[in-house]
Amino acid sequence: MALETKNLPQTGQDDPGWMLATLQSLDVSAAAFHCGTGEVLWRAAAFEALVGGADAEVAALCERLSGLQDLLDTAGAGSAAAAPHTANLHCGSRILEATLTRHADGLAVLRLEDRAAQAQARLRHLEDREQLLFTSRLLSIGEMATTLAHEINQPIGAAANLLRGSVMRMQRQEAAGGASKPEDRAALLQALQRATEQVLFASRVIARIREYTHSHTPKRVPVDVARLLAGCVRLLDWETEREGVQVRLEVPGTPLWTRADEVMLQQLFVNLMRNAIDAMRGNPAGQRQLTLLARADGPQLEVTVRDTGSGISAQAEETLFVPFVSSKPTGTGIGLNICRSFVELHQGRLWFTRNDGPGISFHAALPLLPAGEVPGAAAIPSRSMSTP
Repeated sequence: MALETKNLPQTGQDDPGWMLATLQSLDVSAAAFHCGTGEVLWRAAAFEALVGGADAEVAALCERLSGLQDLLDTAGAGSAAAAPHTANLHCGSRILEATLTRHADGLAVLRLEDRAAQAQARLRHLEDREQLLFTSRLLSIGEMATTLAHEINQPIGAAANLLRGSVMRMQRQEAAGGASKPEDRAALLQALQRATEQVLFASRVIARIREYTHSHTPKRVPVDVARLLAGCVRLLDWETEREGVQVRLEVPGTPLWTRADEVMLQQLFVNLMRNAIDAMRGNPAGQRQLTLLARADGPQLEVTVRDTGSGISAQAEETLFVPFVSSKPTGTGIGLNICRSFVELHQGRLWFTRNDGPGISFHAALPLLPAGEVPGAAAIPSRSMSTP
């Protein structure tokens, strides 16, 4: 609609159009009218779109918005300014939240909000976050596929060899008349036990990966970051052992609580740890050290993932968080971008620094949970660990 200026109170400007243009640019669903004359003085385009019409009279607007007349009666008919009044109005099948503010000289401003549309927008936002999380985890598994296949194939192959040997031993005993010596039975039992252990190990690896890639709805709960980091170390223990990486976890003796989606934070730290492992693949044996540090820093906590790898060139630094740009031959170029998105979704910050020695350190700062919201949980027994 064209901006209307009729009967609006003067603001000291020659033309109040600048004020109306400002209101329109804010995309606020609002209308102004005069309670005495019953005339609608101004309607924003968003207001017209929401109520489905451009009524010029308050009476017509009341017919379109069921409950508006009651709201006007509640707000009072006087000319003095009053505190805002709120109510739910019905516009067809939709429920709109209305705020009516009375001003001097009979002027009133009505603002409408479609709570259903806002709820749908929030739902879409949560679904986008869930898809982002799920995609990130699948990409991680894709990058880990080669070593993961080897890690699973190794215990399965060992179990198959042990079982094959046990079958052959039993066949030889059967050919010899079925008699078996005590030492043969002990060796057979030991082989079966070792085969069982290998199969169970492969099962645990598969169970971890299944849980890791499981889709879920993001949910913010109190999370002890120190305990979560210890879980991330255990999740990647097969990969760090395979690559000969020495892992050191340094966290304080008390929990570090933040309100977050636990799986998102797990994905964040796993991505950073795997990037560190990749950066150290060219190091000689014994010179691959991955350090995870967590500490409280005022109102926030900071987690540092430090490696002794090849570092980052000045050229790579410029595109470090740019999507679809990667220095890895098979990299997707969205891992760090997703990491930063996860941190920012938790009102945090992600950055990196160059070490005094070899390698770099990535830092993630997250808000600490206020003392009044900290759950009553026992301290973690082990706060420092190192693995070869």
